[in-house]
Amino acid sequence: MTGRLPLEHVRATVLTQAWSGAFTTRLLADMGAEVIQIESLERMDPWRGGYSPRRSGVYPNGDPGQRHYNRNALYNSVNAGKLGVTLDLNDEDARGAFFELVSISDIVAENFSARVLPNLGLTYPVLREVNPSIILLRLPAFGSAGPYSTYMGNGGTIEPMSGISSLLGYEDGPPIISGIMHTDPFSGAMGAAALLIALHHRARTGEGQEIDLSQQETSIGLIADSVMRYSMSGSAPSRRGNYSDEMAPHNNYPCKGDDAWVAIAVRSDGEWAALCELMGRPDLASDARFRDLPGRQANVRQLDDLVSDWTRRHTADEVTRLAQGRSIPCAPAYRSDELPGHPQLASRGFFQRVTHPDTDEYPYPGVSWRLSRTPGRLGGPAPRLGEHNRAVLEQLLGISSGLVDGMMARGATGDTPELED
Repeated sequence: MTGRLPLEHVRATVLTQAWSGAFTTRLLADMGAEVIQIESLERMDPWRGGYSPRRSGVYPNGDPGQRHYNRNALYNSVNAGKLGVTLDLNDEDARGAFFELVSISDIVAENFSARVLPNLGLTYPVLREVNPSIILLRLPAFGSAGPYSTYMGNGGTIEPMSGISSLLGYEDGPPIISGIMHTDPFSGAMGAAALLIALHHRARTGEGQEIDLSQQETSIGLIADSVMRYSMSGSAPSRRGNYSDEMAPHNNYPCKGDDAWVAIAVRSDGEWAALCELMGRPDLASDARFRDLPGRQANVRQLDDLVSDWTRRHTADEVTRLAQGRSIPCAPAYRSDELPGHPQLASRGFFQRVTHPDTDEYPYPGVSWRLSRTPGRLGGPAPRLGEHNRAVLEQLLGISSGLVDGMMARGATGDTPELED
């Protein structure tokens, strides 16, 4: 182990916001890249919680505080380790500063709808004139071409538009969305992977490139098996709740406690016999209704009732310990506030405590993977709005303090949203 960070030689000037793009660039920061997050006072990252009085967010102790946009857990969670700069790209001096940053950067990234970058005059050919080897990542909801390219979107719209929602729901119910917008972090991870490939290509050839990564198209990969089934058979998969074609029992089961659940997946007749012993019902293993997979699937409602009768008498952790002791896949359904204290995550040091000047100290999700020779690290708290304006504009770019003062006076940069002045 060298202790070096794999991307410590990389600088990214990014316009990423909300979750998908911000997660992409958070992953870069975790690997040591210098990530300079660009916002404007008129259009700060929506995950900061919006402008007063119409603000929303998750704040320490439920208190937005005087500067709520620096206290929102959503923003702070996916922007740790970045530098924060505000620039109004319609202002001549601020725009010049942005291009100066592009000229000394390796990456530019954004996740707006396809119309935004051209409207700002920041297309790849323009950026390439400033820096011929620049890598531009575009991560719009529906790609940068096609009839939906100008539509805005997030996980709540991409899930149904990618077909995922058609598979989510109960047999007799309508399609639903997951509620966690998981296509955002999935697309974000793919965005980071695409940038690593582009950096590798540039290291070999000297060539930059433009990456058009549609969140919708990327998310279809989450249901590739269902897409292939339909393509080959013409039969659309139906909604089946948590049931599986290959396993039974396969569901979430209620446990002792307040809204406590455990997931159990039985992969074979042998595992079913082992579960029957744990439940104190070894006779069920030879019951004609349940002794093989087709029988268990044909009688799945009765099967679930029998398993639920057993799980209700135990806590989720007890069921997990017993089932895993017999090599049966099983795990509790944890709430997010239970995860920082989870023994497996604690033993790996996944959650790391970070002190943010406006929120105090909290556990943050750490680096998403472990590299033996170049480990990543959580590089500090998310930036407050405009926190690094002078450090970047004056110290990094060499812009005079007088010019920066003028930009601040007319709202082209600063640390307070104009709507709150």
